[in-house]
Amino acid sequence: MIDSTRLQTARLARTLAEMADGGLAARLRLEQAARVVGAARRAADLAAVGALRLPGSGHPAVQAVTEIARHWDASAVTALEYAETLPEAALERLLRAAPAWAAAFSAATPFRRAA
Repeated sequence: MIDSTRLQTARLARTLAEMADGGLAARLRLEQAARVVGAARRAADLAAVGALRLPGSGHPAVQAVTEIARHWDASAVTALEYAETLPEAALERLLRAAPAWAAAFSAATPFRRAA
């Protein structure tokens, strides 16, 4: 029990220190970018087999996300590792474009929601 309490206390101390120095926000941004890159890859894979229709590439958000995600080599690094290597400007562009990129799918593909 004491070891468990010590581990929990140490974990909480690390989390609080990370929050205090702003590291948590940076880590969350990277995790969000990794999710966007992963979603873009899955969307491209589904489109390749005809299961999904991608929105038109003329939309600036679609261009931004597609361009950044296409350079990720999933066999070499994880999406999070890839996001960590992005220059700050590319990371910011990806995160700014992600909501509009995702919204563009509504017009391109009618999704069915589970009942």
